[in-house]
Amino acid sequence: MDLQLDGTSHGAAYSDLMLHRMLQEVSTISSQLDPTTPPDWIVKRVQFLAYDLRTHTSAQSTPQELCDVLNQYFFHEQGFSAIARLQDLLDPAPALLLHRVLTARAGAPAVLSLIYSFLACQIGLRLEFVDLRPTCFLKFIDQGISRFIDLTREGHVLSSDDLLESLHTRFHLNAVPASALLDPVPSHRFMTDYLLSLKVAYVRRGEPAALLLIQNALMNCQPSSLQLLGERALLYRRLGQFKNALADLKRYFSFNDREHAPAELIRAYDELRAQLERHRNTMQILE
Repeated sequence: MDLQLDGTSHGAAYSDLMLHRMLQEVSTISSQLDPTTPPDWIVKRVQFLAYDLRTHTSAQSTPQELCDVLNQYFFHEQGFSAIARLQDLLDPAPALLLHRVLTARAGAPAVLSLIYSFLACQIGLRLEFVDLRPTCFLKFIDQGISRFIDLTREGHVLSSDDLLESLHTRFHLNAVPASALLDPVPSHRFMTDYLLSLKVAYVRRGEPAALLLIQNALMNCQPSSLQLLGERALLYRRLGQFKNALADLKRYFSFNDREHAPAELIRAYDELRAQLERHRNTMQILE
């Protein structure tokens, strides 16, 4: 699976093509982690929602009017709702899997924001993802003024000042500069953050095979990350794939000195090399 998406330009809304690619990637990883639904079927379900939504809009609508129509359709007619505090769930994984969210009509703000943005694009409403946590806001421009959609409050629209006041009140983000709070998120950052959320959920589940799949996807997003490479080596070792683990560790230590490496990686590397040497000696004796 290739998750190396090109980032959108700073401040530019996501294009239809970019959103479709992101939807396909999230569908693919969701289906691989929970292979009950083919990824193509997941995408078609979202496309059907877009087709249905277009019958509710007119070509002359303003951005605010399009937003109002989308909110009515998405949150009230279709019944979607955001689960803002994934950490409170016993098992947050289903709230991050696209097909599960489409079925349950409830999910993580990041997943809802992707569906919502795709639908918005289909009716001519261009949105940006805004780099905010612990929730997710979407931004659009109406008559030259920035407006922000709060997906955790059924699409409630805020001005920049209202948004900052809401963040300071609800999430106590007083120390964060306003310019940083309102920065748009490029597509590769969105995918990385989404995969990291999945990783946290599957660490809680204790499923190393699923974690390896997520780790590989993260490494497609960040191919030069030594930390991810080291983590994958430990996953390979945990799964009994010692040859792959040793290959990753050799690559890791070719770029990183031992004195700067975590003790766990040093120990794993030494043990695997010793294991390989014992295997070679055994084979020589047998010959």
